[in-house]
Amino acid sequence: MQPLCHQLLSLLFVFSSLQIHQLTEACSCALSHPQDAYCNSDIVIRAKVVGKKLLKDGPFGTMRYTVKQMKMYKGFNKMQHVQHIYTDASESLCGVKFDINKYQYLITGRVFDGKVYTGLCNFNQPWERLSLAQKKGINHRYQLGCNCRVSGNNCALGENMDKVAPGENMDKMAMDKEAKATQQQQSQDGGVGARKRGRGRGRGKGRGRQNQNTLLTAKHTILL
Repeated sequence: MQPLCHQLLSLLFVFSSLQIHQLTEACSCALSHPQDAYCNSDIVIRAKVVGKKLLKDGPFGTMRYTVKQMKMYKGFNKMQHVQHIYTDASESLCGVKFDINKYQYLITGRVFDGKVYTGLCNFNQPWERLSLAQKKGINHRYQLGCNCRVSGNNCALGENMDKVAPGENMDKMAMDKEAKATQQQQSQDGGVGARKRGRGRGRGKGRGRQNQNTLLTAKHTILL
């Protein structure tokens, strides 16, 4: 009897181990650029997580985080203010764990039935850990580049497929155009200035010859 019990316990242990392994391998996300994450999200906010509650729905439940919204960057057409963020309670199902009353987070997610859902495949990071370029992108640049396709370190825009750095696409293009326009204007101004200086020198030489001739005529008159 005892050997049978040991065998059953061993089988249960192996089965549970396999189940845990399958669950831990269940969440798999492809790497994406923050600009893609921004553009593919319904909601993008900066908020502080102030509370959480486990809701008993689904096999592992749903975690509801209460947030204090600091700023909304995207999603005004979906809702004006976000109070709760929903995610799977299990990390194996791509659930996110936020620290309570510790960080201000950048949170991205999708809206279903008036609720904001997020997960490990969304872009969720403490605000202080974002780079300056990422913060600028979230504040302004990413929304200008949602029509481009980020590939590696480049972003293909429009029909011309101009490649620029992701998150800096529109600003860089504008800066390049402005720099080219400035260089062209400076070249034109330099050419006009050179022509004017040339005319000035020519006129100066002409006046010099006239003055010299006048002086010679005056001297000749006095001598006579």
